[in-house]
Amino acid sequence: MQSNHIPVHKLILLYIAKQAPGIRRSRLRDAALASLSMDYLDFSRVLEEVTASGLLSIAARQEESLLDAQDREVERCDLTGKGRRTLAALENQIPASTRRFLAAYLDERLSQRRAADTLSSVIEATSDGRYRLTCRQLDGEDGGFSFTILFPTEAMARKAGISWREQPASVFSALIESLLGEDEKMP
Repeated sequence: MQSNHIPVHKLILLYIAKQAPGIRRSRLRDAALASLSMDYLDFSRVLEEVTASGLLSIAARQEESLLDAQDREVERCDLTGKGRRTLAALENQIPASTRRFLAAYLDERLSQRRAADTLSSVIEATSDGRYRLTCRQLDGEDGGFSFTILFPTEAMARKAGISWREQPASVFSALIESLLGEDEKMP
């Protein structure tokens, strides 16, 4: 893409961060690319520029224990005060069609973002050489659901953790079926 689009590209990233506060870095990338306003190289360059200039902050949150599919801490993107002021002054330079698309795109994926943010899996080595996988699904103030399983190898624990994060409903159903037996029907 041409370099004269870079300022608009920056505004698009700021706009996405404004519409979805605390958006994961990977979802920021997905939304930016879905807008068809930039390619991956443009996104990477512009993201580096907006973070270096203090318009956007990207960091893992200390109070969260969420890991991504590669077992790395989830990084969140937030507008800084400088980013909010910049966007407020220049938001009208983003084409209206791009703003409409991004608003619809982000609304459509809001439930997916919330579901991903409520799931976690943590692996810890035990003193006897096994690996403890703790899977959680947070559900507001009521706590939610969690279970812990010991695995003989770290690879098995990682694979189970990935399955939990990618297919929690299937894992939950299989667990309930196993505990209740096949004679019981789920309500």
